[in-house]
Amino acid sequence: MASDSEDDMYNDRFVRNLLDSDDDSDDSFDGFDPVRPRRNYNILLETPLSVFGPENNVEIEADREEGWTGNETFPTVMPFNGGGTINVDMDSHNPIDYMKLFIDNDFFEVMCNETNAYATNRMANQELATHSRMRKWEDVTPSEMKVFFALVIAMGLVYKSDLDDYWTTDYVTETPFFSRSMARDRFLNILSNFHISTDEDRTDKLRRIRPMIIRTMQRFSEVYTPDENLSFDEATCPWKGRLNIKVYNKNKPAKFGVKLYTVCEAGSGYCLGYDIYAGRQENQHAPAYYEALTGETQHLTKTTCIVMNLMSRCGLLHKGHKVYMDNYYTSPELFQELESSETYACGTLRVNRVGTPLAIKCKRKLNEGEVVFRRKDNLLAMRYKDKRDVTMLTSFHEANMAVLEKRDYRTGDNVRKPRCIVDYCKHMGGVDLLDQFGHYNCLTRKSKKWWRKLFFYLVNMTFVNSYILYKKFAVGEKKLDHDKFRSALVCSLLEDAGDVACRQVKRGRPVLGEIPTRMVSRCFPEYIPAKEGAKRARPLRDCVVCNPKKKDRDGHKRVMTSFWCPECQVALCVNQCFKDFHTKKNFK
Repeated sequence: MASDSEDDMYNDRFVRNLLDSDDDSDDSFDGFDPVRPRRNYNILLETPLSVFGPENNVEIEADREEGWTGNETFPTVMPFNGGGTINVDMDSHNPIDYMKLFIDNDFFEVMCNETNAYATNRMANQELATHSRMRKWEDVTPSEMKVFFALVIAMGLVYKSDLDDYWTTDYVTETPFFSRSMARDRFLNILSNFHISTDEDRTDKLRRIRPMIIRTMQRFSEVYTPDENLSFDEATCPWKGRLNIKVYNKNKPAKFGVKLYTVCEAGSGYCLGYDIYAGRQENQHAPAYYEALTGETQHLTKTTCIVMNLMSRCGLLHKGHKVYMDNYYTSPELFQELESSETYACGTLRVNRVGTPLAIKCKRKLNEGEVVFRRKDNLLAMRYKDKRDVTMLTSFHEANMAVLEKRDYRTGDNVRKPRCIVDYCKHMGGVDLLDQFGHYNCLTRKSKKWWRKLFFYLVNMTFVNSYILYKKFAVGEKKLDHDKFRSALVCSLLEDAGDVACRQVKRGRPVLGEIPTRMVSRCFPEYIPAKEGAKRARPLRDCVVCNPKKKDRDGHKRVMTSFWCPECQVALCVNQCFKDFHTKKNFK
């Protein structure tokens, strides 16, 4: 294999010949040598950005005073210390074992205690209607709470628009699993009284789910050490009702809802931490955690405080991570603050950010494929013309143009993009990947309580994290897909609950076994016997299959038959009605 120096000599000679060639014919270039690709992801080679600059790319005096120059220097980057490891010893690798990394038996106890306390207070201070379900209330146990959660997960696997439909006895849409696991009224009783905190601190808008926030934030970062590349973006819990912390984001699938600032591993979508936006007054205290570490945050902007606070809470600073983010957060101030914490960043840039060089801000028109860049220590700012201008800021990339294996469908030539844009497109989708997994078999349902919907959104996030860890670290037999993983969680929770999951309320007329007797007995048609002194030798009766009930018979033609089943003692037409009656549970 050729050494790195030989590769560099080959690439420089190749690019020089390619750029200096005066022959523009299609026959002069046979394509890149397939046996000498670069080791980078789908990148054939890299060339300096200065080759693709416009002719009038002159430096501005104001930029030079701020330290921005057009000369390329190599960034100094701390090497990443390694990651992608689970920090917990796993005795077994069943799906339930990965779920218990985040939601264990102690948390089920907390949910039971808070739910029972709320229900007791509700019955003491509220006048109940005569037929209210609350009159049947009994304290919920941890085993019952596990059954409750198993049904909630199953409702994501089998979606129905109304909760009552899961307990329907309709022949077409019946799902007997739910009625066999828990009675409908008991499930709805637990759901209506469900609480994880009865704290009445009015200054905390998120007090109803604060225990869940504390637990998940602690466990997400403790259980798993991420890889080098991270994504920082917003996620949204859908909510269209009245709520003073509801936000609107036109770029999200759920445009109205509660916003969560989220940091995820870029490759897998594993959520390492989040901050829930709770209004401007609440977020005045956002930099408190980072301020406790550094002693000063007064000079930092709002978006810088958001990123630094969450990164420090998750323990992601001083490890050499590379964070990708969009233009809402990107600024020279933030990237310098991250660099001082030995963390590096790359993202799209709004040109009106304070500290952006004038050469990037100016409206000078670029031709397609041209690029303007400025370097300040490790910071690299650039404006690249693709179909339209793209502005980027990075603190760890070299000023290189990457030639990709991908070809332009219009010209057939290999696509060229700045290396920082290639890496941004590759690693920015971590939060979107988390949202994608979360939308499959989602637990959230329409609710009158916003905090309850947000709670199940966070529970769904823990299940996604559990699945990601399961796919990464489970050993042994063939790994389950996402649907089967959740089905296994349902089965394991019911198994942990024991006999509680088998309790159900019997109603209606009892049947002889699971299958009606008429469907298993040996029956043969015969003529209906005539009574003594009857005028007809072959009497007629109404067929029980053809005829509806007498109260519904208006407009229906009456059908009579002279045959019956002597075992079942019912009149039936021969042959089809007799066959349907003895082979179909719902013969009507």
